[in-house]
Amino acid sequence: MRFLFIVFALILVFPKGILASEKDKEGELEAIIIPIDSIKKQKSDSFWHIVGRTRLNVHTIVLSNWADGGESSLTGSGSFDLKATYQKGKIKFENNFRSVLGIQAFQYSSLKKTDDKLDFSSIFGIQFSKKWFYSLNANFTTQYFKGYTYPNDSVIVSDFLSPGNLTLSVGLEYKPIKNLSLYASPFAGRMIFVRNQDMANEGKYGVTAAIKDTAGVILVPGERIKSELGFSVIANYKGKLTKNVDLVSKLTLYNNYFDPDKANRWNIDVNWESWFDITINKFFVASAFFNLIYDHDTKIPVFDMVDGKRTKVGETISLQVKQNYGLGIAFKF
Repeated sequence: MRFLFIVFALILVFPKGILASEKDKEGELEAIIIPIDSIKKQKSDSFWHIVGRTRLNVHTIVLSNWADGGESSLTGSGSFDLKATYQKGKIKFENNFRSVLGIQAFQYSSLKKTDDKLDFSSIFGIQFSKKWFYSLNANFTTQYFKGYTYPNDSVIVSDFLSPGNLTLSVGLEYKPIKNLSLYASPFAGRMIFVRNQDMANEGKYGVTAAIKDTAGVILVPGERIKSELGFSVIANYKGKLTKNVDLVSKLTLYNNYFDPDKANRWNIDVNWESWFDITINKFFVASAFFNLIYDHDTKIPVFDMVDGKRTKVGETISLQVKQNYGLGIAFKF
């Protein structure tokens, strides 16, 4: 993790060039993203269209003899997006890859992970009318490194492939307008992986927990894979709200037909992500990211103050919310 932190700092100090972008092509989104953004496009042949994007954001706090307390810190986050689309006649093959990593380094404390995501999706479609496609859809998500319930860095709550989610489905895709896509599948198979055996033993992310005796000794280890079959809906939008405001939004809904808990068969998992990019002038831009998640298989720890210490007192199912705001200079290289 410290190596990644050093890389973030070097990229900030030694940029290859400073240039805020204009539109690369009429009708497409502007390349400018906060605070470092690069767009590279190429066509390997007349049917492929490839777009790549990288971002880096660095934030620092420096304190010296500060009476109110606190600790100097440096936060770095970076992301990489790649989209490759093949279009020929009535056949469409679209692939999206997104990688995000954020870390925070303190003067005296250990490193902390602030963001971590690996997401790959692919959709193959055959057009049968002006706005409709028969489609096959695949999506895989996980994270790179271990995550903890800070400030307690001894309890692991996530790891590589813990969880990992793989969804394969067949359905219909509808494109009513240029920038909007709606996909629905009544046959969506999903596999949830929990590679970390300690987490699997606890039944994290919906897998079957370990069977223990009265002394807590594990008799049967927890299962590390859970399979589901359900209904899936995916909505994607990528376009301009105004001249200076771009929006990329993705809403994913999933319902498990055969949940062992019959009461949960009416519950719908929700994951909604939205990115806003606001151009201020030729060099400065602002961004906002919102992520809402509701998953009845994911329990959120509940904390309370016990004897002056923040202590976990239970778990509950609740709406998860992430917000990220930025303001900076755009670099293109």
